[in-house]
Amino acid sequence: MDADIKPQDAKPKLPSSIEKVILDKDLSIKDRLRLGLPAIVAIAWAFFHVYTSYFGILEAWLHRAITFTFCATLAFLYFPTKGRNSNSPKKWILLVYDNIWLVATLALGGYMYFAYEGIIDRLGIPDLNDQIFGWIAIIVTLEITRRTVGNGMAILALCFLLYVIFGHYIPGPMGIPKISEIKIIDTMFNSTFGVFSIILGVMSTFIMIFVIFGAFLMRSEAGKFFINISYALTGHRIGGPAKVSVVASGFMGMVSGAAASNVVTTGTFTIPLMKKVGYSPEFAGAVESGASMGGQFMPPIMGTAAFLIAEHLRMPYIDLCLYALTPALLHFLAIGVMVHFEAQRHHMAVIPRDQLENPWDIVKRQGHLILPVFVIIFFLVSGYTPQKAGFWAILSVLVLTATKKQTRMKWTTILAALETGARNAIGITAVCACSGIIVGSVVMTGLGLKLSRLVLEASAGNIMLGLFFIMIASMILGMGMTTISAYVILGVLGVPALEQMGVHPLAAHLFVFYFAIFSNVTPPVAVTAYAAASVSGGDPLKTALTGFKVCMATLLIPYMFVFSTGILLQGSLWEITTSISFAVVSVIALASTLQGWIVVRLNLMTRLMAGASAVMLVVPYFAVQVIGLLLFGCVLFIQRAKGRTPQPGNPAPQAG
Repeated sequence: MDADIKPQDAKPKLPSSIEKVILDKDLSIKDRLRLGLPAIVAIAWAFFHVYTSYFGILEAWLHRAITFTFCATLAFLYFPTKGRNSNSPKKWILLVYDNIWLVATLALGGYMYFAYEGIIDRLGIPDLNDQIFGWIAIIVTLEITRRTVGNGMAILALCFLLYVIFGHYIPGPMGIPKISEIKIIDTMFNSTFGVFSIILGVMSTFIMIFVIFGAFLMRSEAGKFFINISYALTGHRIGGPAKVSVVASGFMGMVSGAAASNVVTTGTFTIPLMKKVGYSPEFAGAVESGASMGGQFMPPIMGTAAFLIAEHLRMPYIDLCLYALTPALLHFLAIGVMVHFEAQRHHMAVIPRDQLENPWDIVKRQGHLILPVFVIIFFLVSGYTPQKAGFWAILSVLVLTATKKQTRMKWTTILAALETGARNAIGITAVCACSGIIVGSVVMTGLGLKLSRLVLEASAGNIMLGLFFIMIASMILGMGMTTISAYVILGVLGVPALEQMGVHPLAAHLFVFYFAIFSNVTPPVAVTAYAAASVSGGDPLKTALTGFKVCMATLLIPYMFVFSTGILLQGSLWEITTSISFAVVSVIALASTLQGWIVVRLNLMTRLMAGASAVMLVVPYFAVQVIGLLLFGCVLFIQRAKGRTPQPGNPAPQAG
């Protein structure tokens, strides 16, 4: 194998706007204003949240209103109307158009800040000013969502709002009583059920500080440590570069909680490495997208929706991380097994050990960069609030990086980290505010109860059918919007139905969350797969289809923790141990079924046996699970017997 691609060859980090303004002496005054103004606002927003995470947040509605104002202002500054920066004669019209949105946002922010006490006092009876600015808040929310995350979420929220306004014209069971404009504005604006709902509250307190922490950690070069250590640990094994992708994406997911960013961070070197040893561009991109997808389920950061789950279930966030750890590890195990079998099928080359750096040398050189992750875990376990834990974790990044000259963060890098954190939070905040419109609509119309009843009637109370319907709905919704958007909608509409069928509340929320994440690799809108294809040079649709196949090995995991909450560390030691053991075997059996390989190629009969075993190990009856275990044992026995005898078309298996 050619050893001319190393972890250090990953693409360099692009400078932030504030770094360009400070370091680029050739920038014109116009460009300095264009880049500097949004950067300063972004830094101020990030600093506001770092400050309040330690000294205490403001009153709930006001704190959320300030967060919303910063987000909307930056959305119009960072996401101008398409064509505004071109040389088109219409650019001045577009500039005026964008400035109208900006002025409306600033006026709204000023009204919310200075009239805050009156707005709260008028809860239930909004006056004319509240109604005017309430509609401005709703319209601005829809527009910033459209600009930052696309049309899907904005259109869906608009449909919910139209249902509130015109739903009394709908005949039959989906019809609703007429709702007055005063009631709409009171719910959507004056109260904490609409735009400024608990969803935006979680974003403005918990999620925001973790997003900023992630930006600091990545700016501290911690990402390089994850990549380098993964390369050193797994590079010498069969299919090593693909396994590097899986391990590195797991590490990166611990701190980023985002799929697309994992792809572009780890994929810039893992994908070329995979192609070097013989993987097709499509499979290389598929592995990276599938592994990166799991980052949103990987503690301690997980995806942003995890904070909403913890808030809804009224449990400490660190407890949720503990419960989600086993399913997350099962996800990466499933992807790793798929990679291993693919490498064996095609007799992939390995990277010689002498071309790999000693892992201990990497730990000595860069290991201190991972310590902030343990700092955040320590403070969470010690009972600190997530925002206070996030504050100390950010401070620990600054202190620990300063211990070595080569990792010390300059003041420009610190400002860049603040700006990056704020920029990364714009889309999330917009989605949270927009989700509030959906939640408010559900509250006013009782739509959640109506849809729960429909799911129960369609499934006839059968839990398997109910889970299947919710799975399909989660994946379809996720195809057109972000994970947090899909989770919020299904959390409001689907989780109650699952709970009525007897599903444990924790398992119900995590079930919806997992399949909302799964939509990242579900064609035709497979965001992470398309991002990986842009790096691999493979066909985007083929990459998405291959990524879907790779991730199918993880499809049974959510059903596992619904039927056996021992995987979520609920129950006795025996229940937990047997649940996890059966889950591991099920994952391996399903991966072997999909790849048609274990030691040598599976024939039709052994492939069917492995598939049946995978399903039986999920069924919540111990006797059936034992039969499934024995069935897969038979498959392994047959495979080992065949592996000792050379078979036509089956290359001798390699160690790995």
